[in-house]
Amino acid sequence: MLTVEIWSDIVCPWCYLGKRRWEDALARFPHADEVTTLWRSFELRPKQPSVPGDSLEEMMRRDGHTREELDEIFQWIGGLGKDVGIELRPREYRPVNSFDAHRLLYLALDHGLVHAMKDRLLRAYHSELLNIADHDVLRRLADEAGLPAADVAEVLAGDRYADRVRGDEDRASGIKVTSVPSFVVDGREAVHGMVDSDAMLAMLHREWERHTATAVTDR
Repeated sequence: MLTVEIWSDIVCPWCYLGKRRWEDALARFPHADEVTTLWRSFELRPKQPSVPGDSLEEMMRRDGHTREELDEIFQWIGGLGKDVGIELRPREYRPVNSFDAHRLLYLALDHGLVHAMKDRLLRAYHSELLNIADHDVLRRLADEAGLPAADVAEVLAGDRYADRVRGDEDRASGIKVTSVPSFVVDGREAVHGMVDSDAMLAMLHREWERHTATAVTDR
């Protein structure tokens, strides 16, 4: 069994693209049933408040980007989304804190619904422009993904799974994961950043050969 850990953040458009590209690569990989995908938490903006403030465009303008540059960047990102069947609206993003959303992903993992919950959160933020830090929004999204309402309420009312989210982030720091999405296969960082599905597929073949060769040697 090949274990692939993917560090990602809900508010990252590259992570939404990466999820779709990863699914495409897996669909073309002949040993897909021998691959376990584990989603790991990463906060690009850990100090971001839960209430939406400035738009991503406004933030990037303050960082020195011109309107013309942003027009080109945002159109490019939107086009990449269309290529994989998702809607990305970066000009309208209002970044918020993603910590509680990551905690709900761990609840979803315990219920066997992590992939559905991950996709629902990504679509909510990037396509529907919802505030994925708002607890009312999170409760609705969790319900749509099939999570029990009582469990969702318990998580959001306390700090359940906070240690697992922090553990992911501490481990990311320890293994030098600094950008997302980052793919770690059997404990080794394989690819990171904006990688297309063909490169992911090539990585899978390469790591599968390494994995099987190691298994034969260990016998």
